[in-house]
Amino acid sequence: MTIAEQLAHEAKGLTFHELPPEAVHRVKRSMLDTLGVAFGGYLSEPSQIMQSLIKEVNGPGESTVFGSGLKTSCLYATLANGVMARYVDYTDRSFLTKEARNNTGHHGESIPPILAVGERQHSTGQEVITAIVLAYELLNKVFDSVPEYNALLDEQGWTHETMRTPCVMALVAGRLLGLDEEQMANALAVAGCFNFELGIVNWCEEELTMARNLKFPYGAYHGILGALLAQKGFKGPLNVFEGHHGIAEVVTGGEMDLEKLRQPRKDWTILNTWIKRFAAGGHMQGLLEATLTSVKDHDVRAEDVAEVRIKTNSHTYQILANPETRRYPQTTYTADHSSYYCTAVAILDRAVGPDQFTDEKLRDPRVRELADKVFIEPDPKLDEVASLGSGPAIVEILTKKGEKYNCEVLRPRGHPMNPVTDADIEEKFRSMAGKFMGEKQMREIIDSVYNLEKLDDIGKLLKLLVIPGQIS
Repeated sequence: MTIAEQLAHEAKGLTFHELPPEAVHRVKRSMLDTLGVAFGGYLSEPSQIMQSLIKEVNGPGESTVFGSGLKTSCLYATLANGVMARYVDYTDRSFLTKEARNNTGHHGESIPPILAVGERQHSTGQEVITAIVLAYELLNKVFDSVPEYNALLDEQGWTHETMRTPCVMALVAGRLLGLDEEQMANALAVAGCFNFELGIVNWCEEELTMARNLKFPYGAYHGILGALLAQKGFKGPLNVFEGHHGIAEVVTGGEMDLEKLRQPRKDWTILNTWIKRFAAGGHMQGLLEATLTSVKDHDVRAEDVAEVRIKTNSHTYQILANPETRRYPQTTYTADHSSYYCTAVAILDRAVGPDQFTDEKLRDPRVRELADKVFIEPDPKLDEVASLGSGPAIVEILTKKGEKYNCEVLRPRGHPMNPVTDADIEEKFRSMAGKFMGEKQMREIIDSVYNLEKLDDIGKLLKLLVIPGQIS
């Protein structure tokens, strides 16, 4: 078999009854988390632009846009729900192992497209759960097939979502659509040929832009489109991975370990999911937890701060704390990747959620004043004692009275080896969804998610996600 056929066989063969209870529960945690984050981005500019476009070019009313209740095609719902879920940098983080060495992506972004296709097909809760587990596992499998995946794709000039998202989502959508293995392999083959995302989305002159929010949704859109075409008999090159001018050769420069794609799953990597506590870059979770712990434990006020000294690992410093590029962010997309801004706003507001990244907050002179007092340096010792993906940190806050408060965090809350509780996730969900709906509706959503395997039609959950007074 070609690799496309092998992956289709694997995707088609997984059953709900194979899933361990902890994997099923992990799906529910990530789903509730992702739905909350989507409400956090509901009013954002990219979300409103996408919904406005959908109203102009609308398709069949088969899937629901979160919040507004707008009915559209599963393809357009994938885009609309995807951009609102990605707008706030608050989505989960995935890893191959519990040590959380290298972030393999924000796999919770697979949930909106799966819900869109699932609603179209009237899929059961068990079918949706299985599809989500499959998405996490296959996304991780592709990641694991490329040595130093993130660094290699950066070097080649691609985003980390390129080729992986459309290929995997073609298989997951194909499964929900009821395709056979041959059709699923062709869905992957078609989708795998036509969606390659340039790294300029992440590293353009203005740094991160609105286009960031489309990286996963656009790939998922093409994956679903490939599945819909394959359902009609459309065929693609089944050697799309290993063939001449295929994915392995073109995207990874021949560095892909094709045999790893053929190997069966060894464990359930979805269990290594990290739920974020703060709406900021994943590598900042440690320094933000340490900062907020000191601020709250010692009742430190913004006006009391003389200086903040932070030590973190070299990787975090390089990508999120270089003072020449990160001290003074100008947009939401750069602020949530600025250790200086996020530390300052954490001290000022004692929180780092969606409300800390408004235009008003970005222009707040108090944030700028505090950011000027933050000094960050890499500490080689932190490279040794904690994994690369953990974002470990030692924070020292000095007050104008001469007081010093120190806090060290090596494995922040949310880390696979230091997980948040279900109650923490519910609180996070309420903090964003509660701006649009009452406690009764939120409780119904939470209960539906926790009882997902009992739903006979996933559309029942989607109806609960409509803001009262919006389109029904």
